[in-house]
Amino acid sequence: MEVWQTILIAFGGNAVLLAVLAWAAKSLTSQWLTKDIERFKISVKSDADAASERLKNELQMSALEHQVKFSKLHEKRADVIAELYGFLVQACWDISSFVSPMEWSGEPNKQEKYVTAMNSVARFYQFFDKHRIYIPEGLCGQLDEFVQGMRQKAIGFGVYVRYEDEALPDSQMKDKHNAWTEAWKHFEDAVPETKSALETHLRSLLGESQFEIGRNIGVRS
Repeated sequence: MEVWQTILIAFGGNAVLLAVLAWAAKSLTSQWLTKDIERFKISVKSDADAASERLKNELQMSALEHQVKFSKLHEKRADVIAELYGFLVQACWDISSFVSPMEWSGEPNKQEKYVTAMNSVARFYQFFDKHRIYIPEGLCGQLDEFVQGMRQKAIGFGVYVRYEDEALPDSQMKDKHNAWTEAWKHFEDAVPETKSALETHLRSLLGESQFEIGRNIGVRS
């Protein structure tokens, strides 16, 4: 065999070997890449699922905390309304007793009833003013007007009860009688209607509070 033929065969054989090796390397690399991609996909999905579950749990915890705070807020509002109404009723009773034209033996006198009535109004207003935040603004205005109206009428009559009738001249006795009559008329005519409207409004607030509490803790009526 000629020398040049031997050289060609040698080089030709190496080329085939190199081609085979290159193909094998490419095939192995492709397999490794495919496996790496699959592992990466699985890892990404696993991380995404874990992150989604963590977010879901965090949202559930946040919603639960909100529900607890919301229900406590409305429970507090219901307690405030109930106590506020108690102060309001007591003030109405005491002012009514003071301005009433009927007096019974054994009762406190008008001076004592006046002090009691003013104290009741003061207790109502102190509690009311401290808890305005729980009451709608419009209702706050109605309560202000209602109580101030009763208070003004009571004071209009109360300025005279510090004096004995015998110490008052006829003109002041007439003024006292007019103030007394006006206070009682106001209490008989204006107070019941306004008080009834306020009671309805307060009941509606209690109903709303209970509904909201039930809705936020998953209760359905």
